Amino acid sequence: MFTKRELFALLITILVVSLAVGFDDGSETFQWSYWLGNLFIVFLMVALSLTVQQMAHKMVARRNGFDTEFVPWGIQSFRFTPMSLMGRTKNKAFPKTITLFGKEYLVHSFPLGLVLCLFVTLISNGQLFFLAVGQYNLLLKRSSRFGRKFVEVTNYEEAKIALAGPMAHIALMILGKLFNTIGSFDTFILLNAMLALFHMIPLSTLAGTKVYFGSRLLYVASLVFMISMIVLAYTVSTIPMLLISLVSLFIGGSLYYYYNYFKS
Repeated sequence: MFTKRELFALLITILVVSLAVGFDDGSETFQWSYWLGNLFIVFLMVALSLTVQQMAHKMVARRNGFDTEFVPWGIQSFRFTPMSLMGRTKNKAFPKTITLFGKEYLVHSFPLGLVLCLFVTLISNGQLFFLAVGQYNLLLKRSSRFGRKFVEVTNYEEAKIALAGPMAHIALMILGKLFNTIGSFDTFILLNAMLALFHMIPLSTLAGTKVYFGSRLLYVASLVFMISMIVLAYTVSTIPMLLISLVSLFIGGSLYYYYNYFKS
């Protein structure tokens, strides 16, 4: 399901996010054995969460005749203008070829997400997080698109594929809540809540941007649903959380549709 290049990129991303989330183990005195043990548990949680995220993207993409390739979220230009932050600039510094130990490697983008993830963790001593770390590239399989109305990807298809990743984190958050009888899954729930929200940021080539420009109605409704789920995760049981969040989704989507389509 994953290529060697994807597995390498996924492993690096998992290691960086694990270090960020597990940097502060919550103990008053530092002990190497406890810190490493906690870091290993966090590593397993992050590995499961990010793998499921990318599998969700791939599953929805393949149902629509595409495939996806995981890469760390990055930028191709160091000129921070509104257009460059949205990934729409002609002055690109990447991709570029670098030479290490006599071998040439093609670097497609500067891994801004991983750099910010480590930077925020270090300056906050593990109290703050930046987890917008991964993205996917959409690969078109023309043979599987023959016979469809549109051979190229449509905006709504792109939105569905992009939304699959953050929604997978919400599903994992619900799963963690079901087994969180003594608080042992608090970190797992928080991790997936943050990953869902960070990847819904409409910035550059993150999933949130693809959802937002693919279908703003879908973006607003799904974001309201996610925020409601996350806010209620620690206050009510699973069934009321789902019911209230679904009602919030319906109300938020309906209001957005009314004011932006029907009323206008």
